[in-house]
Amino acid sequence: MATDKKNGFCFPHVVKKTADKGLGVFAAEAIKQGSIVWRHVPGQYIVYDEQTFKAAIEKLTHDDAVYELTHIFGLKELPDCLIRIYDDGVLINHSDNANLATNNSAAIKTPLDVTSSRYIQNVSKALLDDRYALVATRDIENGEEFTNNYAAEVADPPFYDILYEQYGVSEDYLDGS
Repeated sequence: MATDKKNGFCFPHVVKKTADKGLGVFAAEAIKQGSIVWRHVPGQYIVYDEQTFKAAIEKLTHDDAVYELTHIFGLKELPDCLIRIYDDGVLINHSDNANLATNNSAAIKTPLDVTSSRYIQNVSKALLDDRYALVATRDIENGEEFTNNYAAEVADPPFYDILYEQYGVSEDYLDGS
């Protein structure tokens, strides 16, 4: 069971194999609807712009680059960048009937200036706001897998789609297939 400060989970959780998705993250206690389950933690994520992400995956083997492409995401409110999580939150699997969603109920205070030379740094700071935390959309039972609807939550920048195609990545479940 994990609950250390270097991990963004706010509740005890267990990482284990799933029947069909590889590893997953499971609740180790019951959680009430509306509770923050996971949040960004300093030092446990990195924000990339197009240039830095391309440079990072160029150095990797094809398989490692594909792994990075399938474990990184963008958000609609934070365009032109990708976020890579390094704690157990990266193992939250997709579901069309997810029990977690981004806590976007509060309005963004000040939209970030995409043209600013400090944009990536500003995104990194903004992610620490609980607005970008994952909350329980319903009560979650002890032992239940944490899931998120990637198709509804993610908005990757155009350069990501090009890289996805270039590396031959296919995740049909995101297309509703």
